[in-house]
Amino acid sequence: MKKQIRKMLLKKYAAMVLCGTFTILLLYFADWMFGYGLTNINTLFPFTISTAAEKILMITLTASFLIPDLIHWITGRQPTRELER
Repeated sequence: MKKQIRKMLLKKYAAMVLCGTFTILLLYFADWMFGYGLTNINTLFPFTISTAAEKILMITLTASFLIPDLIHWITGRQPTRELER
């Protein structure tokens, strides 16, 4: 069961990395296509998460996303799903 859970988590994060990569490439392509240049994203990036509240929110969301997966990775089991039946 431990191998199955770890394989599922690896697939999940591989899909997330792939989607994120394609999204960033699409942003660069759209900026290049509309004539803003390839450095437009690098210029605008420092202004995306600027306030303390946004930083705290991003840390909280990331932690709530990663911590359960880390627990499942270490223990090798998921919580029971008997209530769904």
